[in-house]
Amino acid sequence: MKKFLKKGINIFNNYRFSKKAIFRGSVNLSNINSSIKLILGSKKEDIVLSDRCVVFGSLISCNRGKIFFEKNVQIGFKTIVGAVDSVTIGEGTVISNNVVIMDNNNHSVNPEDRKIMQNSPVGSKFRNWTYSVSKPIVIEKNVWIGQFARINKGVVIGENSIIAAGSIVTKDVPKNSVAAGNPAKIVKENIQDEPRLIL
Repeated sequence: MKKFLKKGINIFNNYRFSKKAIFRGSVNLSNINSSIKLILGSKKEDIVLSDRCVVFGSLISCNRGKIFFEKNVQIGFKTIVGAVDSVTIGEGTVISNNVVIMDNNNHSVNPEDRKIMQNSPVGSKFRNWTYSVSKPIVIEKNVWIGQFARINKGVVIGENSIIAAGSIVTKDVPKNSVAAGNPAKIVKENIQDEPRLIL
């Protein structure tokens, strides 16, 4: 029974979200809490999900921000990917639960701008990401990101790297590295040379 229910939820979500994103192959949105939001002029074409992607979290495009997942990308429960500029995630990348990937500050840094924002009603044009600094995020192939991590604007995470749980990434991470901490620092390099455990 659970198998049929899960399949039904996935079919329903795929139909519902196919109006909000481009699917290039089979996409799994079987979590009832999965969501895709298009805000302030964003269109279906601004979010592209490739074959074998799994989305258990939320994707948010604001003001035509681009979100692009290559093949076989997975994002976990309560993970948020938000774009005003662009977020690109490479093939085979796995992102755990409760991760935030945000290409913008969500608000202006200027105190006077923040006063206007705070004193505006909910839903006002001043309460959106358009009035924030944004820079593209690129997460390359086969990256793993631990739960409760945050990836900030303008960051490039290199191929095969690992971001430890709870890390706040504010600077680029080279390929084949492990980054950990707040702010995240490189704690291990050349992980491609680590001993194989699955043979």
